[in-house]
Amino acid sequence: VRSLTVEVSYDDGTTWQKAKVRSTGRGWVAGVKHPGQPGYVSLRAKAVDSAGNTVTQSVVRAYRLI
Repeated sequence: VRSLTVEVSYDDGTTWQKAKVRSTGRGWVAGVKHPGQPGYVSLRAKAVDSAGNTVTQSVVRAYRLI
């Protein structure tokens, strides 16, 4: 993986915010800041490899905040 972007949504994917992503040398880590209220978190990631191939994955309501 040459690059990775991750976005987070708290309204079922209506709006998205970029998450901070960093390479650790052994993989990738994305950090998200949760709002101070219950609800659902949706995630969207896009990876690009060294040949320019891309994949995008979205998970609406990936997990719940209580």
